[in-house]
Amino acid sequence: MSTFKEYAKRAKERMKSGFWEQAKSDIQTEKQVAATMGLNSRKVGEEERRKLQRRIYDYDGFCEEQEFYAKVEAMLDSDELVSDPIMRLADKEYMAGLSPAEKQTYLSKLASKYSQAVDKYHRLRS
Repeated sequence: MSTFKEYAKRAKERMKSGFWEQAKSDIQTEKQVAATMGLNSRKVGEEERRKLQRRIYDYDGFCEEQEFYAKVEAMLDSDELVSDPIMRLADKEYMAGLSPAEKQTYLSKLASKYSQAVDKYHRLRS
């Protein structure tokens, strides 16, 4: 099936299932929760909209990003002192098949992604 047809099919499914009403409700709920927790509700709303866009336009990337952020958030929320977060997040099986230069590139990208996740974590909490 062509990409365009797949996008159209997903859009039709979203409309039939009440996806947009639920998304709007979820954003309002997140804003209210943020306000009660003392967080910036506007930033939380913007973050929820970005998640929604990623979920629609890059579903696989969205799921990967959410899983990665959840791991980072769990590390930052825990009382445990993590001395090497990059290696804890790295896929060791994937790294086993890489050359030293490819490993370095992979770890650099992972470190950048980790840094962005930490920034997002602190931004949402401030």
